[in-house]
Order: sequence, then structure tokens, then C-alpha cells
Amino acid sequence: MNIADDQRQIMGLIDSYTKALDSGDAELWESLYWLDDPNFSEIENDKPYLLDRRYIEQIGAALRKRGPATPNQRWHDTKVYLLSPNTAYSVSLRDEINTRTTSRVTLVYEKKGGQWRIIHGHFSNVPE
Repeated sequence: MNIADDQRQIMGLIDSYTKALDSGDAELWESLYWLDDPNFSEIENDKPYLLDRRYIEQIGAALRKRGPATPNQRWHDTKVYLLSPNTAYSVSLRDEINTRTTSRVTLVYEKKGGQWRIIHGHFSNVPE
């Protein structure tokens, strides 16, 4: 695979992120992450602790219960950077329509067996 293909696959993961949340597709949601990797983690500015796979699984359970929903997110200004053949990161802005907040999002990806998935996520609200 070349750099452009890797970047397209990573952009597809971001598209799948919003698709999973909007459609209530928990299996798609959970497939975006390397949940079995002990290095998986997530940080969100409104939670004062490091999050692990249980957090992603809780969201998956909520999606199963809730089902499809009105679209609430718009990702934009995304840039993807490849650090090595198997490591990349992206930076984006994410608008949440219902709460009228914008977050800075950094996602770190790892490629295993030809598949890119999220190994770490960091979400921070942009100050008003």
C-alpha cells in the first residue's frame, strides 16, 4: 500500500466513526479500535482519568440500546500524518450539533495485518 492509500483508509475510519454513531451500529463502532491491544487508551477533557476498552464497549452497548439517531457530528479540517509504515495520527475539529461545541480530536492509528485501527484517541473541547 502507498501513502495515499493509507491516508484514504484512515479517512474512511473517521467517516465510519460518525456513521457508526448515527446509525447505532455498535459492531462497526467497536471495529474501529484495537480494543484487545493493551496499549489502547482514550482521553477526554471532561473525564479526569485515562479511559480503556470498557469505555468504548459502554458506548457500543448504548448504541445497541439506542439504535439510529439524528446526525450530531461534523468532522472537518482533518489532516492525516504517517509516522511510519504502521503508525499514523490525524488531527481534526469535530462539531457537535446538539451541544454546539467544537472539539479538537487527535487519533493515533496502528496498522496490523494490513488494517488501520485506532489505538489512542484524545478529545478536547475548544474554549469559547
